[in-house]
Amino acid sequence: MLFINSYREYKIVTGETYRAKLRHFTLDVLSSVSSTFENWDTLQKRPRVQFLYIHHIFKDEENSFDELLSKLSLHHTFISHSEAVNRVINGHIDKPYISISSDDGLKNNLNAIKILNRYNIKACFFICPSIISEADNNKVAAFCRKKLHFPPVEFMNWSDIEGLLKDGHEIGGHTMTHVNLAAIGEAEQWYEISECFEQIKRYCGHVAHFAFPYGRFVNFSNRAREKVFQAGFASCTSAERGCHISVEEEKIDYKKILFRRDNMILSWPLEHIIFFLTQNAKKANISNNYFRYK
Repeated sequence: MLFINSYREYKIVTGETYRAKLRHFTLDVLSSVSSTFENWDTLQKRPRVQFLYIHHIFKDEENSFDELLSKLSLHHTFISHSEAVNRVINGHIDKPYISISSDDGLKNNLNAIKILNRYNIKACFFICPSIISEADNNKVAAFCRKKLHFPPVEFMNWSDIEGLLKDGHEIGGHTMTHVNLAAIGEAEQWYEISECFEQIKRYCGHVAHFAFPYGRFVNFSNRAREKVFQAGFASCTSAERGCHISVEEEKIDYKKILFRRDNMILSWPLEHIIFFLTQNAKKANISNNYFRYK
């Protein structure tokens, strides 16, 4: 079985949908209008914590990643996921900060390391332990198809994970098998979350952060939230767009915070990504810090 090794291959396999074309056109218009009538530099300088994440960085995406980080470094300070979490919890947000993370544990994420090192960035990699070091290519292909809706790609092994830790990066949990936590029962929720925590702790010695698969509000629940902290995780992260501002230097209970992250597809024009970030900064409010689940 052949794994895809470039984003070009991905687009050939999956094709470009009408929805994707419409989205691209709409963002071209919005970003052009917004950059004309709004002071993007001023908005980007607003004190806040912004979490950004990727799923993949193929070889033909490296230059785009480098260009994006170079652009962001003009107005932002890069910090680790742990520092970003702590700044939101403690309300110590005195300037614009960005934290970089990645989901799923794809092997091509290792292409990002030399670029991250160039900007002295320590990222957090959220992994599903069940697929790490999987040697059966058929199982890998099934996981990609059923769980990620993605063509076959290679995943990291535990030696790769060890190397990331030695380089100062962090490893977080993403459930055992990449499930929609809102669509399963409590017993399965507990297994997916708690076993994920225990396996990563067993291999890595420590784990603090959790990001739930698919990342939208509808993919999570209050029962799942409770289990995240019962299992031992110290933070919970979504894939809902937005950023975080301080609550007047006031500490927040970490179990009440749902961290928001913006997805980055590195083939997108740089202006599209900057558009989302400036809109986040413009619309930032205290309510973004909290869970919607009661």
